[in-house]
Amino acid sequence: MSTRVVILVVAMTGKVVYFDKDDRRLMLETRQKLQEATKLMEELLETVEILSDPDMMKSIREGLEDIRAGRVTELSRLLKEEAH
Repeated sequence: MSTRVVILVVAMTGKVVYFDKDDRRLMLETRQKLQEATKLMEELLETVEILSDPDMMKSIREGLEDIRAGRVTELSRLLKEEAH
């Protein structure tokens, strides 16, 4: 029993569950993967939100057209102009 540690008591059944080092490592890896999946889902939802917003999509298309047409100003130049 020295290689195993009690880290969880399951309240619903009253049973003590034992996890060894490999079990804990697997749980930590699983938690990390779930956090990564959660972040990805949030990013996907934001993407869907943007794609579903006609005004936002129009602004993006207009901005891309401005870039293609050369209607852009470097930030450093713009800041210098605004300072004067």
